Amino acid sequence: MDNLARQALFAAEVLHLIPTSDVKERSYLHGRIAGNSLLGAMELERVLHHREVRVYVGTWNMNGQAPPLELNEIFLPDTIPHLPDILAIGTQESYPDKFEWEVNIQKTIGPSHVLFHSTALGTLHLVIYIRRDLIWFCSVAEDSSFSTRTGTAFRTKGAVAISFSLFGSSMLFITCHLTAHKEKVKERLQDVHKIVKSLDLPKLFPTKHKTKDVTNNFDYVFWCGDLNFRLTNSRQDIMKWINVHTFPLDLPINQSFSDQLTECLLNDVIFRGFQEGPIKFAPTYKYDPGTKTFDSSIKQRTPSYTDRILYKCGKSPILSSTSGLHCKSSHIECITYCSVPSVCTSDHKPVWGLYKCVIRPGIDTMPLAAGLFNREVYLEAIKRRAASMNKRIGTSTVCTIQ
Repeated sequence: MDNLARQALFAAEVLHLIPTSDVKERSYLHGRIAGNSLLGAMELERVLHHREVRVYVGTWNMNGQAPPLELNEIFLPDTIPHLPDILAIGTQESYPDKFEWEVNIQKTIGPSHVLFHSTALGTLHLVIYIRRDLIWFCSVAEDSSFSTRTGTAFRTKGAVAISFSLFGSSMLFITCHLTAHKEKVKERLQDVHKIVKSLDLPKLFPTKHKTKDVTNNFDYVFWCGDLNFRLTNSRQDIMKWINVHTFPLDLPINQSFSDQLTECLLNDVIFRGFQEGPIKFAPTYKYDPGTKTFDSSIKQRTPSYTDRILYKCGKSPILSSTSGLHCKSSHIECITYCSVPSVCTSDHKPVWGLYKCVIRPGIDTMPLAAGLFNREVYLEAIKRRAASMNKRIGTSTVCTIQ
């Protein structure tokens, strides 16, 4: 009997069976703040045992070209043992068929995740995929955009953003494409200042002390894109350094190289409060399309780290799941920061980072998304995934009559 009882308890835990007595007592009334509310501590720990999520952030200037047929190396690299809870992918000079791109990502990551929200401005595009069971605990996703080239019909420079809350932690994702060319640092700084003041988020979600700087209105902020900051050393010196090293490096890039963005971060000129993971990969720009060869054209552009991911943690304290104390230090941990040198369709290489964020309980007053996601993308992707799986195992696609 003891063995049968243990098996029954194990089955209930695995299958998330809810006793009817608990159902009678549970209340998800609007505005409820008790521990057993929909966004409360009990539900949070049931869904996220350690009160943590893993967030994948990717950025890629696609050069307007179609992506490769296989996207595993970008979204399912061997260095990630488990699929992250949230995936945010920002692209610049995006492939024109955005629906096709969204379907291909969905096909790659499979049915455990759904396209929660996407937005675009001209050639800028941002998508958020999230673990399927987490969409019930998210607020309505909101988006905003800003073009730094007002007056032009074709929007290529600027930023797009998506924000939402998961339980009680608010998140903001931004992707941007800043002014190009090595000498235009001042213009890039102006772009950033305009973007943070022009992105109007959040809109519906109640926020105390909303500021003009959008990045100060959220617990977690991820900013990725083609920031276009360059290495200021000579091309000859940089090429010599690249040729004598094997990537990824054991240690972060040689600090003797002068990187415009790193200098701005150190001097607190822009991106105040933001951090970046250690760069151990090769420069991501500029390559001859279709190759791993740095620019061999007559322009001979200097290799640079134009494609970057920055992250920032809000000031509000969060209860630690391990120590039980209110920690005042950052609650974002950068686990991995990599490029994908094998992808050669563009003159840029994709860059991605994996981050761990602590999530806190919420209050049931926020405007819930209530399970909303992009059904059209999901169904098309799963249909294609099933077809490709059948071909892989040699299953005939010819219908048979029973």
